[in-house]
Amino acid sequence: MNMENNNISSQQSSEQIERKRSNKKEHGTFKVIMSFLGSMELAITLFVMVGIASIIGTILQQNQAYNSYIIKFGPFWFEVFRSLELYDIYSSWWFVVLLGFLLVSTSACIYHYVPVVVREWRRFRLSVTAKSLKLMHSSGSWTAQSNVEDTLKFVQEKLKNGGYDTRYKNEQGIITIAAKKGSINRLGYLFTHGAIIVICLSALYDGNFNLKLREVAGQLKPETRDLFASQVPDISRLKADENHAFRGNANIPEGSTTGLVFLQMRNGFLVQELPFTITLNDFRIEHYDSGMPKSFESDIVIEDKESGEKIAKTIEVNHPLIYKDFAIYQSSFDDGGSIMDLQAWSLDAQEQQVMSIKQVVGEKKVLPTSRGEFKLELSEFKVFNIQPNPDAEANSGKSARKFKNMGPSLTFRLRDSSGQAVEFINYMSPKEQEGRYFFLSGLRKNVADPFQYLFIPADDQMSMKRFFEVRALLNNQQEMLRIAEKTAALSLQSDAEVDQESINRIAIVMQRLADLFNRGGFDQVLEDINAKVPEDKRDSVTESYFKVLQTILGTVYLEVLQKEGIDISKNITPAQELFYDDMFNTMGVLANYSSPVYIQIKSFEHKEASGFQITKAPGKDLVYLGCILLCIGIILMFYVAHKRIWVIIEPYSIASEQDGVRLIAAGSGDRHQKEFAKEFQALSQLLDQYTAKKQQV
Repeated sequence: MNMENNNISSQQSSEQIERKRSNKKEHGTFKVIMSFLGSMELAITLFVMVGIASIIGTILQQNQAYNSYIIKFGPFWFEVFRSLELYDIYSSWWFVVLLGFLLVSTSACIYHYVPVVVREWRRFRLSVTAKSLKLMHSSGSWTAQSNVEDTLKFVQEKLKNGGYDTRYKNEQGIITIAAKKGSINRLGYLFTHGAIIVICLSALYDGNFNLKLREVAGQLKPETRDLFASQVPDISRLKADENHAFRGNANIPEGSTTGLVFLQMRNGFLVQELPFTITLNDFRIEHYDSGMPKSFESDIVIEDKESGEKIAKTIEVNHPLIYKDFAIYQSSFDDGGSIMDLQAWSLDAQEQQVMSIKQVVGEKKVLPTSRGEFKLELSEFKVFNIQPNPDAEANSGKSARKFKNMGPSLTFRLRDSSGQAVEFINYMSPKEQEGRYFFLSGLRKNVADPFQYLFIPADDQMSMKRFFEVRALLNNQQEMLRIAEKTAALSLQSDAEVDQESINRIAIVMQRLADLFNRGGFDQVLEDINAKVPEDKRDSVTESYFKVLQTILGTVYLEVLQKEGIDISKNITPAQELFYDDMFNTMGVLANYSSPVYIQIKSFEHKEASGFQITKAPGKDLVYLGCILLCIGIILMFYVAHKRIWVIIEPYSIASEQDGVRLIAAGSGDRHQKEFAKEFQALSQLLDQYTAKKQQV
C-alpha cells in the first residue's frame, strides 16, 4: 500500500514538474512575442512605412477616375500604381495591415511600460548610502550644532516648498530623506503612445475598408456605366444607415434638390443616400482680373427626411456647414445645365445649310450629318474665358488691362458610330488678331493633348456666312465646272487660236485641282504632285498649281461677293482681299478638322451648379482626442523634468562637549541639467544658512 501511494505521489510530482515546464515555455514564448511587438525597431519601421504611405497619399490625389490617372501616368505606370492600390491608399489592405500592426505594437509598448510607470511613481529609492551620494555630480555635506529631529523638520519643509514630495526612513538613528518631483513626466510616454492608438483606431474606423469587404463578399459592386442616379442598381447603392463614414460629392444646379452623393471607387462609383436633402437656391461667384475665382458661395436649404426640419444657410469656401454628423463643404462649381441655342454649319453640303439645335449642357443628342449619325455631347459651358492680353505689354504706359475676356465658350464631343470621339471647344464671339476677326474652334483627339485651333475669318457682318457660302460652292461639282470653264475662258481670251475643246480641257484640270484642295487641302495637292511629277520638276509645277488654284478660288470668291450684292466691277477693298487670303489659308487646313459640321453658339440660358463635398467622419473626435493626448504627452516628456534629491542626516560629534548632525545631500535630474544645478545650488545655500545660524547659536 505504501509502495502504491509512493508511485501515485511520484506520478503527481512528475505531472506538476511537466506542467511548470509547459507554463514556463508558454510564458517564454509570449514574452518573446510581446518583446518583438513592443520593440523600438518595429515601431520605427512601421512609423516610416506609414509616413511614406501618407506622403504618397498626400501628393497623389486619391479616389479620382481611372481615366485621369491613365492620362497622367500612362498605361504602364497606371497598372503598376493600381496593383499597389496607390489610388486609394488609406483603404488598401496593406495600409490597414500597417495600421493594425502599429496599433498592436503601440499597445504592446504600453503593456510593457505601465508596470514600470506605476513602480517608478511609487518608488522613492530610500536605499542609498552616503558614499553613493558623494559620487553624484550635484552633492555636498554640512555639519550643524543641531539635533536630528529639528534638522529633519527643516529639510522636509524646504523640499516641500520647492515642490518635492518626500519620504524618509530612520535606521539606527540615521535619517534618509528621498524627495522627487516631476514624476508626472513618466505619463508623457503613456499619453504619446495612447495618442497613437487613438489615432490609429479613428483611421481604421473612418476608412472604407468595410466597403471593400462587402465588395469581396459580393454584396456591393461599383457602377462603371454612365447612368443617372435613379438608374443605378441597388447593388451599387448605400442606404443612409449602411455606411458610418464616407466622403462624397454632389453637383447641384440652381433650383434643384438632391438627397444623394457619389462616392468614387476605383473605376466606378457608388450612390450614397443621405438622411436629408439639399436644395440650392442661389450660387454666386466673383473673379480676379486674371480670371481665377475670387470667392464663391451657395445659399442652400437642408430638409431632414425624417422630421421635416428645414435649415437655410450660406456656405462659403473654407466655411463648411456642420449638420448633425455631416460636414458640407463648398468645393467647386460647374455648369448646371445651361440651355444652348446652337447652329450646325455643314462642311459637305452643296447648298449652304444651317441646322438649328437646342440642347442642355450635359445631355447627348444624335446629330444627322452627310457622313452618318454623330452623337453630340455637350460637356462644359463657360460664360467667361479670361486670358492674358497680348496688347498689355505693348501699351504698358497706358491703362491697358493685363487680361481680357474671350467671351463664352462651349466644350463638346462629337462621337461617330464606332464610338470614336473628338473634343472641341468653340468660342461664341469672333476674336481680333492683327486687325481681323476670326471665329475660333479648337479640337483634340486625346484629352491629354493640347487643342489645335481652326481660325474661320469673319465677314463684314461679323458672321461665318460668307465663308460657308464659298465652302458650299466648292462642294458643288456642277457649279465648279461652270466656274472653271468661265475662269479658263477669261484666262485664254487673249489667245485667238484657242478653241472650246482647249478651254474645256483646262477647265477640267482646274476643277480637279480645286476638288483636291477642297477635299484634302494643301497636303492633298502636294501629295498629288509628288505622285505624278518627277522630282526635278516639282518646284515649278507646285508654283503653277497654286497660281491656278488661287485663280479659280478667286473666281469662286468673287461670285459669292456678287451674290451678296457687292459691286465687283471695281476693285475689291483691302479688307475683302485680306478675307480672301485668310479664307484660302483656312480652307487649306480644313481637311484636318475632324467634323462634318461647325457648331456655332447663337444664344444661351446660363445656369450655375454648385459642387459640394459631404463628409461623415465620426472618428474625427477620436483624432482630436489623440492630438490633445499627443500634445500633452510631448509637453510632459520634453518640458517636465524628473528630479530627485536625497539627504542623509546622521548624528555627528562636533566637539567633545557638543553633539550635532552631519548632512549629506545630492540630487540628479533626467534633463535640463543646468536648471537642476541652479535648483540644487539654491538648496545648498539654504543649508549653508541653516548650519551657520546653528553654529552661531
